[in-house]
Amino acid sequence: MERVTISERIEAARRERRVLVRVSRAGWRLEQAERERTWALVSARAEGISIRTLATAAGLSPSRVHQLVAAADLDVLDAALGELRAAGWPAPEDPDSGEDTELGGRDTIADRLSDEVSWLRQFAGWLSHLDAEHYPPAVNLRPAADWPDRAIVTVDLARVAAVIDRIAADVDELARARRVQDLVTAAVLPDRRAERRRRLAEPDLEFRAFYALPAAARFLNSAAGAGLGRLAGRAHLQ
Repeated sequence: MERVTISERIEAARRERRVLVRVSRAGWRLEQAERERTWALVSARAEGISIRTLATAAGLSPSRVHQLVAAADLDVLDAALGELRAAGWPAPEDPDSGEDTELGGRDTIADRLSDEVSWLRQFAGWLSHLDAEHYPPAVNLRPAADWPDRAIVTVDLARVAAVIDRIAADVDELARARRVQDLVTAAVLPDRRAERRRRLAEPDLEFRAFYALPAAARFLNSAAGAGLGRLAGRAHLQ
């Protein structure tokens, strides 16, 4: 029987602690996600949406939705979620937001520059996440209007660098253009899905071109837009 050294035992104990911390953190996130789901259901019910419609959207039975809504206190949920927001928990989508407005084009150069400032702030958040967390942030390649269809990809430093390059190229042209109609590189694409992918520096690889790449490049090179998750996302986009 192979002997285990003291250093190996110490390392095994450390790994076990890290694994248990990960399990505990996942349990906490699940608890908060369920709390936010309840908040979303109660808020939607307060706007007059039927239990059956909510059940379909949430993937729950109508009786379960009725149980969650009846037992919840919206003010208490608002307060709890407010504390989560302050701690960095992402805010839910605003049904009245104009998240996709920029994908349809802007009337002025100033509006386009304002959009790019918003993108830069989002990337700053991604960099903070990459530095502080043990898992990467994720982003949806589809416009918000496509919900519930999504194409989620992880964000790594290569993507952040690519998007910063995209912003730099757009801002360079925006700084020299007098009218939105004069834009070429920074012009908004007519298809919102394509424009969303352009803003996120997602390569538009056709499947034939994708499979022409060597296997290692397809599945290991993130700069080439590969990776199993990204492939699945692109398949859902087409």
